[in-house]
Amino acid sequence: MKKLTSALAIGSLSLCMLSACAPSQPPEPKQYEGENFTTTAWWAPYEISEESFQLYKDAGLNTMIFVNHSRAATDDTLSDTRYYLGSALTMQTLEMCRKTGLDAIISEGKGYKDQGGTPFTENDLYGDYSDIIKGVHIADEPSAAVMREYCTAERIEDFKKVYSVPYIINLHPVTAAGTSTGTLTYAEYLQVYEECVLQNFPNTPYISVDFYPFHTDEYATMDRQWISCYEQISKLAAEYGAETNFYIQTSEGNEFTDSLTEADIRYQIYVALCFGGSSFSYYCYSVPDNNSNYTEGSVANPMYIACLLDQDNKPTDLYNYVKEINAEIQSFAAAFNSYSFTKCMAVCVQTYGADNFKSELYAMNTPLDFSDRRYIANIETEGNCLVGCFDRAEDEAYMLANYGYPDETQAIELTITLKGGATHLAVYGGDGYSGTPEVIAARDGKVTLSIAPGDGKFVVPLL
Repeated sequence: MKKLTSALAIGSLSLCMLSACAPSQPPEPKQYEGENFTTTAWWAPYEISEESFQLYKDAGLNTMIFVNHSRAATDDTLSDTRYYLGSALTMQTLEMCRKTGLDAIISEGKGYKDQGGTPFTENDLYGDYSDIIKGVHIADEPSAAVMREYCTAERIEDFKKVYSVPYIINLHPVTAAGTSTGTLTYAEYLQVYEECVLQNFPNTPYISVDFYPFHTDEYATMDRQWISCYEQISKLAAEYGAETNFYIQTSEGNEFTDSLTEADIRYQIYVALCFGGSSFSYYCYSVPDNNSNYTEGSVANPMYIACLLDQDNKPTDLYNYVKEINAEIQSFAAAFNSYSFTKCMAVCVQTYGADNFKSELYAMNTPLDFSDRRYIANIETEGNCLVGCFDRAEDEAYMLANYGYPDETQAIELTITLKGGATHLAVYGGDGYSGTPEVIAARDGKVTLSIAPGDGKFVVPLL
């Protein structure tokens, strides 16, 4: 009887090794149906032609924002050379967007001489173009007082009679507090936006801000208030479930650095993703004029050395960088946009005097706390990392960005401790990513990832 029992045990062990007890297959990455990122660019094509718009589209830009100012504008030709509701240029551009498969963010243009607050109901473009109009740009960087002028009860009521898309006011960055925002703190300035826009448009909440971190070739002087601005913007966005649009610096010269690399642009994108960005506007596309002395076919006094296009409207290296990065991020947009942004935390060097100490991360007002997370218990690193947290009913996800760039040139190693039954990580994104996530099994409940400076990874715990 003992021999039979032993034989059965051995047979069971052999069967177990061949089947049920063998290492299980890793779980399949989840299937997502989220939308693409909205990608646009300021000072978009001067030339309203199919060839020009296709060039814009080929850079991975899918939405035209109507804000460029013609190089040939005069008081007598405003309708043909300026964007405002009902202008000839607006109608021509809408038709070209439809023809070339681009969405549109149109401009109200209230500031122009012949558009002194004409009611929206007198310029109803939405009915004929509702399939492509995704927003109406109202104002760029208004003060709190001017914002209130743009958001009177009468104007908002009139807008809602026509449009059911975001009422877009691009906000001052935090660096404007105390100057363009008057005596208000930045928190008070955002409160005005909350009262004027977010509370009045609960069905289409939208927040946009432009902050450009690179100002000289000396990266040590990069503006460190960037993170403070994004943290405040993202908290407001999370509270209202708002779509968040971040501007990405793609201009060289003038107040900005004289050169930008692909890594500089990728860095901005992945930091913005950590704070819940789902819409990106590159500044700039064409090179604006620095004054009103226009000459035919060229910029008389260019504002910048180069943008995505140069001063002769030819693609630059910046154009090619953005084209590659847009393809990269769109390849995981469906996954990213299936989740809602919750918060952004920092795993950072907290030792004053350390070569890689980042005071802006240390000063973030969102504490590092995973106690409310379902599937990640902790993230550890000896470098500096932003951790964007995202949620939906069935699971959660994270955006991780190496914040050491540009001061640091080494990758950081992250040790991610899983919990809640999670056994693997699906990893999306990063330089060169083209759409197939890597599934990594945990060892002793931990997964190790390496992220290059300025790069990022979108990760989803799998059970």
